[in-house]
Amino acid sequence: MLSARHARGALSRPPQSRAAGVRPPQAFRTPVLQRRVVLRAAEVQDAPAEAADGVVISPLDRAKKALEDGLLDKETLTGCLAELEAEMGRLRAEASAAEERASALEATASNTKDQFVRLTADFDNFRRRTREENAQLTDNVRGDVIKELLPIVDNFELARTQVKTETEGEAKINMSYQGLYKQMVDMMRSLGVEAVPTTGTPFDPAIHDAIMREPSNSHPDGTVLQEFRKGFSIGGKLLRPAMVKVSYTEEGPANSSEE
Repeated sequence: MLSARHARGALSRPPQSRAAGVRPPQAFRTPVLQRRVVLRAAEVQDAPAEAADGVVISPLDRAKKALEDGLLDKETLTGCLAELEAEMGRLRAEASAAEERASALEATASNTKDQFVRLTADFDNFRRRTREENAQLTDNVRGDVIKELLPIVDNFELARTQVKTETEGEAKINMSYQGLYKQMVDMMRSLGVEAVPTTGTPFDPAIHDAIMREPSNSHPDGTVLQEFRKGFSIGGKLLRPAMVKVSYTEEGPANSSEE
């Protein structure tokens, strides 16, 4: 063991490194600090981009923090710029993908709108067509029923022209009979039934059935002179034509042939 004097002597002697001409430890202080700055910058660059509370730190914020801490050098700045460029590339890719999705959604919305407009138009056409078909069906059914009643109308008309009352009782019976006929006529009118115009009108083969011709110089050629059986129409549809007699002049043939 060394004595206290030897220990004090050893401590008081300069180390061999100084005698050998080696620089004192203070000479290494500046390079060591520089290496520590570089290592710290590397640690900042390689550290997870999260703060102590778990919040993600962006590359720009990391660069700002390194600048505030005095650790920002070219290498750290280059790394941060690389991260920023990568982040910008990712954002551009996301923006492009978002634009594509927006374009797809806009196209889908436009197609949906077009389909809605077409469906609305189709539904309106279907509703109009259904309404017209229902009205036509109603007119057809009503016309078929009225056709079955037309012989009764003919009998009433024949009785009105043929019956000759001689007594007061017969007149009362005839009045009751004609009252029933009037009720039937009013009922048919309420259903939209109309009588075909005949006497005094020009002959129309669409609504008239000419069964007789008669020469006449007092009427224009092709004039209906007499009605033998009433014709009827409903809703513009002919139920049956009227049987009529048509005039013709001696100078030329009639416009219609006798049937």
